[in-house]
Amino acid sequence: MMTEAVQSTAKPGVWAGLFCTNMALIFVLSITGAIEHPVPMILLACNMVLLIPLVKSASRAQEEKGAVSKAMRAYNRRFLTFSFIYMVVMLGAAFAAGKLAEGSPAMWVLAVLPMLPAFGMIWAMVRYLQEEHDEYLRLRAVNASMVGLGLVLVLGTGWGFLETFDLVPHIWAWWVFPAWAIGLGIGMALPERGGEVS
Repeated sequence: MMTEAVQSTAKPGVWAGLFCTNMALIFVLSITGAIEHPVPMILLACNMVLLIPLVKSASRAQEEKGAVSKAMRAYNRRFLTFSFIYMVVMLGAAFAAGKLAEGSPAMWVLAVLPMLPAFGMIWAMVRYLQEEHDEYLRLRAVNASMVGLGLVLVLGTGWGFLETFDLVPHIWAWWVFPAWAIGLGIGMALPERGGEVS
């Protein structure tokens, strides 16, 4: 069908660009007050669906280059599974929090629950690095995680200074993990430079 044809021809950068553009739009609408809770959470969850064609097209592009291993396929499955669990738990916790009385002890449980699948995503990355026997692919994954870390550090520090000088509103710190994951995806999509690793 048409959707399958688009998915099969679209490059990973198209899906990543759409995903990141949507994330930025949701963020801007949320901090400007144009949309209010729980709408940003619902929009974020809908945007997470774009991870499916993004990962499929990235995997297809990697396979065409001969750069996909058994460990990478297992990593993709694990990471996507924990991503969707994260999304469901985050939305469920946000919905349930609205039904509980303020200060309820159950709020602690709701606050901690989304961290569990986030740990699962980190475990998936560590497991991949342990299982990957191809040094080049392992290096690409480490470099991609450094891109994600760099993105988080630059965005967090920059926003922190802007917030310190009362130029932007305060935002919740849970944005850190999704920003790292986006940076990781960007890092994996970046073309490798030539040259040897010494």
